Amino acid sequence: MKTRIISGVLAGMLLFIIMLLPSYVMALTVCAISIIALFEFYQSVKKVNFHPVQIVGFFACIMFLLYLTYKTFLIDTNNEFLSNISQVIFQQNTFYLFIYLSIVYLLLQMVFHKKSFTLNDIALTILGIIYIPFLLSFLFLVRFLENGFEYVWLIFIGTYSTDICAYFIGKFFGKTKLMPEISPNKTVAGAVGGAIGSVIFTTLFGVLYINGYEGLNIPYYHFIILGFLCGTISQLGDWSASAIKRNVGVKDFGHIMPGHGGLLDRIDSLLFVAPAVYFYIQFFI
Repeated sequence: MKTRIISGVLAGMLLFIIMLLPSYVMALTVCAISIIALFEFYQSVKKVNFHPVQIVGFFACIMFLLYLTYKTFLIDTNNEFLSNISQVIFQQNTFYLFIYLSIVYLLLQMVFHKKSFTLNDIALTILGIIYIPFLLSFLFLVRFLENGFEYVWLIFIGTYSTDICAYFIGKFFGKTKLMPEISPNKTVAGAVGGAIGSVIFTTLFGVLYINGYEGLNIPYYHFIILGFLCGTISQLGDWSASAIKRNVGVKDFGHIMPGHGGLLDRIDSLLFVAPAVYFYIQFFI
């Protein structure tokens, strides 16, 4: 537990520093995390003899997130030269061409390398792209919103307060197993405690910081709903990742964070929460 706590505190401090820097620094950080997490995902499925076409997965991840990083950098710097370059490189037709070539390339692997790649390999390649860089990109979309800085913090607080509360409440009070066939350490008490913890911390952050310090005027009930949303959906993300790990027979996706596993183990909840918060803000706030 000590190693887990120290590692989590250091990661939290690093996140705090990154968030205080210009937003394109966060964008570059998300790009790096996405590439590492995608690598962990592909390495995990290879343990059960799947062979994703990694070159396509990584290239798609880099190109997609590079576009978002460019957009973030342009917002921060308002550089006309970079704006003109990005409009040429990242125009709509270029993206559609890239998608077309990627799909053709992937499917042709079954034609010219049918002994090396199967339909499952192609499907897992695409799943990795959608699961990690696509879902994580919603952090960018939230950051681009009005008051996006505050909302991104809300995502982090809602997600990781759920994780922390679920872990400690489950460890000390959890007796009834929630889903032992997928994750033997998950308990009913931990799940309930995680959701309640998220509601408390998200609401406090909204009331004291977003409305209080920043002076926004968002009705309080939105923070309660967002807290419950984060507290439930983050656990769905965690359970989904556990199901993947159980299917491929690994305990953790990686070992980059002592006591926590890989980067994908740390962001699995975030992948589900960021889109949910984005759509809630868009539709209801």
